[in-house]
Amino acid sequence: MTGTLMRLSGNLRGVLWMTAAMASGVFVDVCAKLVSHDVPTAQILAMRAVTTVAVFLIILMFIGTRSIRTRRPMAHAARGLLWYGSLFFVFFALRQMSIAEVNAYLFIEALLTVLLAVVILGEKLTARKMIATLLGLVGVWVMCAPQMDGFGLPLGVAAALIGAFCFSAQTLFAKVLTRTETNFSMLFWPQIVAIAIWVPIAVIMWQPASLADWVYSAGAGFFAMMTNYMVLRAVRVADASVVSPAAYTALPFSVAMDLIFFDMLPMPFIFIGAGIVVLAVMLLDFKGGAKSIDSEEVAEIGDEEPSPKPAKA
Repeated sequence: MTGTLMRLSGNLRGVLWMTAAMASGVFVDVCAKLVSHDVPTAQILAMRAVTTVAVFLIILMFIGTRSIRTRRPMAHAARGLLWYGSLFFVFFALRQMSIAEVNAYLFIEALLTVLLAVVILGEKLTARKMIATLLGLVGVWVMCAPQMDGFGLPLGVAAALIGAFCFSAQTLFAKVLTRTETNFSMLFWPQIVAIAIWVPIAVIMWQPASLADWVYSAGAGFFAMMTNYMVLRAVRVADASVVSPAAYTALPFSVAMDLIFFDMLPMPFIFIGAGIVVLAVMLLDFKGGAKSIDSEEVAEIGDEEPSPKPAKA
């Protein structure tokens, strides 16, 4: 299987990795939505972090700690805060809305990443990026307007949008960290941050959890690890402009899971608004790509696949 994948072009492998990541990510949402409503969101995150770290520690017993050594502990800490902050708001939104609706709002993440890159990294704000951002905001308004009470947003919608913002911010940290950090370290350290933050909060508001709740929380952690691993593999081997559209396979996967597990369908305006946001992202000027990593850094990272070549202009 591995040999077959390696014979494919880097871009095609990237698309396959990203598509698989989206399917796995939807199962995170399914597990989170199946946890009892009596269990607070903070407790779900704590249960997920505990079970995930337990698995990591078992793995480290066999492979050693070299793969989690890091040059940038503070960057890992910041990314962990943003990653689990995003999960908190997304899990809260899932209690209010269907999986497809939440994922439709999360599509704005790509546009937010572009804006944050302009503000934080000093990237150039082109006319195309401005048009794409404005069009994306129109798409969000189409999704939000039917649910707005005056100028107020439902809590679920607001949580989904805040979650998208947090996720876009952690994406910037991930793009920098992939140059020097291993995939394993980028999966491991956010879980330690989660243990430090969410376990004390969960202890204060702890509610009895059934075995099923623990299983679903562990399942959310497992699929989240798989999702992040596959996204990291995608961005290492393919151009950003190629793998980004594959992220929108999350919507059909979400609709299917809503039907199978919850007998739900999103309202038509969700599809219309999501379509406008997708169109906006497709308008983005994806020139260039991740800077290639030199041979010494690749050897230190230990990934068997080369880093992506810059996209041609």
